[in-house]
Amino acid sequence: MHELGVVLEIFELVEEIMKEQDLKKVSSVTVDVGELSGILPDYFKECWNAARLSSVFEETEMILNIIPAMAKCACGEEYELNTCERICPKCRKTDYEIIGGREFMVRQIEAC
Repeated sequence: MHELGVVLEIFELVEEIMKEQDLKKVSSVTVDVGELSGILPDYFKECWNAARLSSVFEETEMILNIIPAMAKCACGEEYELNTCERICPKCRKTDYEIIGGREFMVRQIEAC
């Protein structure tokens, strides 16, 4: 379960920002997670909730945005992989390039 390690890395990053900006409290952290990133959203949420206990992030909410897996077919059509069973809805072929869904990014930190 590498999700816990990722959560702890986010905490380290946010703590550095808190020190740099002289922030006292972080109310929320928004994270973009691609469907193909290797992060399991349910485990990620569980790890976040467990790791924040008895820490400076105890009251910090995590807002999770799931980025869909996107493909571009050889015919030029762009589509969501998981809604089309990896088959192009236009030409019905499976010759595609992945163009989205691998992202993982801390999008926003709300603090005071």
